[in-house]
Parts: sequence; structure tokens; C-alpha cells
Amino acid sequence: MVNICFIWGGRMNRTKIEWCDYSWNPLTGCLYNCWFCYAKKLFTRFHKSFEPIFYPERLDEPSKLRKPSKIFCCSVSDLFADWTEEGWRNSVLEAINKYPQHTFQLLTKQPQNINKNYNFSPNVWIGATVTTQSEVKNIDIMKKVRCGIRFISFEPLLEKITCNLDGIDWIIIGKLTGSKKVPLQKEWVEELIENARAKKIPIFIKDNVKWSEKIQEFPV
Repeated sequence: MVNICFIWGGRMNRTKIEWCDYSWNPLTGCLYNCWFCYAKKLFTRFHKSFEPIFYPERLDEPSKLRKPSKIFCCSVSDLFADWTEEGWRNSVLEAINKYPQHTFQLLTKQPQNINKNYNFSPNVWIGATVTTQSEVKNIDIMKKVRCGIRFISFEPLLEKITCNLDGIDWIIIGKLTGSKKVPLQKEWVEELIENARAKKIPIFIKDNVKWSEKIQEFPV
């Protein structure tokens, strides 16, 4: 779970998200209105607005970390969404460039909005969310993004997904937490594992999948 103290004004703290060390939220809020969104439920629970808000005072937060860390940027928003103002986006990317000692992980549902002419630093990992077969197009779009690591987050995995992972450096597989609406089928996970293994792509299966074998690999 994201640390709510940091989201609403506290300092950057560690997160329980297994594939990163910290979450950093200079931008919060989202307009996608996904029915399974944990972040919106969290904000609603504490009577907080989930409208997109930019916090320029948080841009220097990575400087407070003494050790090189994996930082999930905008964990409760989407830096590349249609509704993200260009000025916000540029400010966050400029801040990222100041801290080459850290690894910044960004995740988007709209990879088509990433500037294909932008050369991200090697310490920038960018991923696209793919939860259903209809979103597989995001994988092909990600293959054209020039960044340190291109990854795909199959979370929450809502159905069987058949795809071509050529050109992808890492995949994450996760379950829809806290709902019995879409039970995770073993076969869905197995197909993605076989697909990634055939391409020698590192796999990170989140704990909530409760997979029989612990597979939590990172790209080198």
C-alpha cells in the first residue's frame, strides 16, 4: 500500500509495493475511473479529492535519500495521461534528471503520450499497464520508447492475455486485491511466464498472486 502520509504532505517514505523501495508523488489523482482502483478507494476513504493535483514542493524529495533506491514515480496518478498538464510532466522529468543515482519507475495506461523523440536517462524505467487483451496494443507502443528499461505491468491481471513480448525488458504480474469479482486463473499466469521465459525476460510475480514458486526477478 502507498504511504498516505507522503501523499498528503509527509516526507518520502518506504512503500509496501514489492518491486520498488519508495513511492514519490509530486502528482496525485487520476481521471481514468477504473472500477478496481485501490488509490481512489484510499482517497475516498479519507475524504480526499482524487482530482489531479501537482505538488512542485515535492520535486526535491529524492535528494533526501542517502542510498541509491528504486523510486516509483506518481504511484497514484499517471504522468503521461491526457489530463496531465505538460508543465507538470516536464517539471517531474527535469527533477528526475537531477538524481542519476536513483532508479525511477514510471507506469502509464497511455504510453502513446510518451514523446518518442525523448531519450530518457538509463536510470528511468517506463512501463505500460495491460490488464486485458484489449490493452495489448500498449506493448507494441512501449517497444518504441527509448528508456533504460521497458516493462509491462499485468496488474491486475483480469483475463488470459496473449501477446508478443519482443523488445520488453521486464514484466510484473499481479492479482486484483480485495475483490472476488475476477478470480485469477492459474492458466493466465502460466501463459505469461512461458511467454517471458521464451524471451529470457525477467519476471516479478507479486505476493498477492500466491504463486507456488517465488519469482521476483529484476532486470540487470
